[in-house]
Amino acid sequence: MRAVVLRRHGPAEILSLESVPDPTTGSEQVLVAVEAIGLNFAEVLSRKGLYGWSPDLPYVLGMEAVGVIEEIGDRVEGREIGERVLVASQFGSYAEKIAVAASSALPALDSYTPEENAAFGVNYMTAWVSLLEMARMRHTDRVLVSAAAGGVGTAAVQIASSFGCEVVALASSDAKLQLARNLGATDAVCYGNIGFPDQLLDTVGSRGIDVALETVGGHVFKACADCLAPFGRIVVAGYAELDYKLWNPISLWRAWRGMPRMSMESMYKGSKGLLSTHLGYLVPYPEIVRPVWDRLTTFVEEHKIRPIVGHVFQLADVAEAHQLMESRGSMGKIVMRV
Repeated sequence: MRAVVLRRHGPAEILSLESVPDPTTGSEQVLVAVEAIGLNFAEVLSRKGLYGWSPDLPYVLGMEAVGVIEEIGDRVEGREIGERVLVASQFGSYAEKIAVAASSALPALDSYTPEENAAFGVNYMTAWVSLLEMARMRHTDRVLVSAAAGGVGTAAVQIASSFGCEVVALASSDAKLQLARNLGATDAVCYGNIGFPDQLLDTVGSRGIDVALETVGGHVFKACADCLAPFGRIVVAGYAELDYKLWNPISLWRAWRGMPRMSMESMYKGSKGLLSTHLGYLVPYPEIVRPVWDRLTTFVEEHKIRPIVGHVFQLADVAEAHQLMESRGSMGKIVMRV
């Protein structure tokens, strides 16, 4: 089969297709013929050697895909050849085939295209887990979403607004802010502007923010934390500004300085909470993941929510897809067809 194997860390240009053996199917696994792949910023960090959850080199990049089951392990029950599934894995999805634990192959949504299914799993689960399972979002909450035009951000804006919440969106350009408004945000602030923290405080006013979903870090995280109301909860689900070189102590200091954090004193004095989530560490707990997945898919179907697919590439164009994601110029989810 063809796959994108990461053999060394570096820029997007190091990525290309090569021929590798088909994966073998374990007794508790299913083999999936991949149709479309969803890109995640974590894969950019992995390529650069900055992602702690990455396996040792070499490995096939990619954490999610949609495809059709073509082989079933002898200890797997309740799955069928030809069943369309979404797969989640630590690595391996940038390929024509992937073998995963049967419990990590979740039913695809029949009403979605392959591209929409590829854009759904990681982003919408991250948004749902952050807002509903972690922050316990209520209909009366005012919700702040950073990087609101990205994959997780668009999902969070759609979910929170459909839940009945007032949504304040943060993004880096006017076009991205307009997309967030189109998806249900009531207010929008550009964090690329000079004076952004004061503009955000003016926008939210004395009421503040009840729930914030933050994926950027640095000055964006600080601004979000500063506008939390009493009983406010901020959930960190990423650190997109993370970038450093081991040989450059200044870059290491900047990465450390920009890391999302709150002091215990600020939390207890303000009755505020800092939470964090990473879906990868939930994969070994299907008894927890599957009920959450069922609640999420029921909700999006009831509210007719569809993922925002911003850009579609062919798998052979993986380097170009990574360049676009790293440029921060994309909106919605970047997807690759196989």
